[in-house]
Amino acid sequence: MSAAQKLFVVGGSGFLGQAICQNALARGWEVLSLSRHGAPNKVLARDASGNPSADRVRWIRGDALEPESFREHLAGCTAVVHTVGVLMETDYKKMVNLGSTSKPSPGSATYERANRDTALSMARVARTIQGLDTFVYISASDVLPLVSSRYISTKREAENELLEHKDRMRPIILRPGFMFSSARPVSLPIAAGLSLYNTLYHRTPAGCLFKHTPFAKAASPALRREVVASAITNAINDPRISGILGIADIERIGNTRVP
Repeated sequence: MSAAQKLFVVGGSGFLGQAICQNALARGWEVLSLSRHGAPNKVLARDASGNPSADRVRWIRGDALEPESFREHLAGCTAVVHTVGVLMETDYKKMVNLGSTSKPSPGSATYERANRDTALSMARVARTIQGLDTFVYISASDVLPLVSSRYISTKREAENELLEHKDRMRPIILRPGFMFSSARPVSLPIAAGLSLYNTLYHRTPAGCLFKHTPFAKAASPALRREVVASAITNAINDPRISGILGIADIERIGNTRVP
């Protein structure tokens, strides 16, 4: 039986954040989410009873970089899950939820601010809250070719600080690769293409052509969003799980059935 948890999700209206909230709610957990606009404009997926999942999430309007906007809401929480970040420092960053209550200034959604600083700001406050003993950080595996090295380096900087304080708060760091879901139809053909590429790379002679190219590291399994969400809640609920979880770990933990 799943232990009672009160989960604080940073970015619960995002692609992965939605799945985490839904998974946690299905376990009977209490869920809070910090986002720039508070409650999302779009209704999240419905739960098993046919009710909008968003109705059961306590939405908090605040800024991950401004502790006073969220500190009081962490009281009573048992775990924080940080899901926000940017893959590219382009106009895409404007669509990423940084938890800001004001419009971002030019250049504000940098790798440093989005991928590292928002997580460390949350973690530093979370370590001061009694009873809040787990911090989950969605990092990334270095499997996407042609992505700026700063995307990964800022993730690793955040990981390092979380691991340095593991005696004060249990860090669970997930390094997924590409994530897909039927909730985002455009991700399905990409996942299918990655699956085909994996087969060619690992099981045919054609794979030799890519072994010494930037595309070699892309020969890693895509992960279903719901499996990643399940891995997060399973890991939170198992005190033996800590540290860095790679793609294989995420698949194994996410596909483990919990009684």
